[in-house]
Amino acid sequence: MTEPAGTEGRRTTVRRCLLVLAAVTAAVTACGGPDAASTQDRTVSSGNGTVAVRLEQIDGVFVEGFEVGLRFETPEGNIISSTLWSEFIETQGDASLDAYYNSVLEQDVPAGPVVVLATANVGMGPPPEVPDLDGDLRCRLEVDVPADGRVDVEVTFDDPNDCLRLR
Repeated sequence: MTEPAGTEGRRTTVRRCLLVLAAVTAAVTACGGPDAASTQDRTVSSGNGTVAVRLEQIDGVFVEGFEVGLRFETPEGNIISSTLWSEFIETQGDASLDAYYNSVLEQDVPAGPVVVLATANVGMGPPPEVPDLDGDLRCRLEVDVPADGRVDVEVTFDDPNDCLRLR
């Protein structure tokens, strides 16, 4: 079967265009283009890690008590988990004063960037105000949690607007 005149030239042109397209796609991917980026994102965000929260060591105890509100979110603002420190202590089965000051909350989170939000209220005369877990929490700390790893965070009582730090 014979081909119409000029078909050979069009096939060669199409083949060359496909080869050029394949080469450009490979170069973009090798340089971190869209395909590479989406693969990296999946790798970074696969698996889980732990954010371990503890209270800073203080001399003595707060006579009127304290309350800490904690919320863990994705960078996009999706809530992973939230709790009050008193509720966390209740789940530990030890309501002793030492448990309030020495326990460590271990929150399972997706690996990758995580935002930890908190408010630490100390009672001064009246009992401490209970933080609104659904509202604004004053302190913010962004952490990068490795897959199967752990990030240690400490709640401080020195500055009510800066009460979180890496440990």
